[in-house]
Amino acid sequence: MQARGKALKAEAEQAYQREKAACQSQAIAIGCASTARERHSATVREADALKRQGREAERQVRKLEADARAARREAGGADREGSQQANVERFRENEAQRAAERERNLAAESAKLEQRRGKLAAEQAARQARLEQRRKEDAKRAAEAPEKARKRAEREKQHADRVKRIDERARQYADLLKRRQADEAARQAGESAGTAAR
Repeated sequence: MQARGKALKAEAEQAYQREKAACQSQAIAIGCASTARERHSATVREADALKRQGREAERQVRKLEADARAARREAGGADREGSQQANVERFRENEAQRAAERERNLAAESAKLEQRRGKLAAEQAARQARLEQRRKEDAKRAAEAPEKARKRAEREKQHADRVKRIDERARQYADLLKRRQADEAARQAGESAGTAAR
């Protein structure tokens, strides 16, 4: 178990370094590094617990064996030795079963971790795709901006020309009205003068 715990801890460290490097290479890494640290810490804790359990199991085995030897020396009987040896064997069998259970649990946790890694990778890929799409749209808008500005300037010029022509027609019409009014006033003055002469 100690060897397994040591290997698990080394594997966790390598996985953490890989994930940290992957997070740093992403355009947006919100929550990525913290998630990697949490997974790393959980795996390291599991590895340390496994190593501690292995050391404790070995201590228990050595203690039982020492007790068995002491009992054999004291009793000197084959029955006592057999009983102590049976206790040691039962303890070892129980520890082997518990170790197997811990290995199964660890394998299940590793499978869950891989599933979470896959989900995180998919989310990062989706975010990257959205960013790429946004960049393309921005580039398209930037490319279309000069043409839109030219068209807008052309529309504004056309509008200014129309306003100018309207103003010119209004001025001409005002001049025409003034001339007509002047002609009418002259005509009326002429008629008045003719009437007075008669």
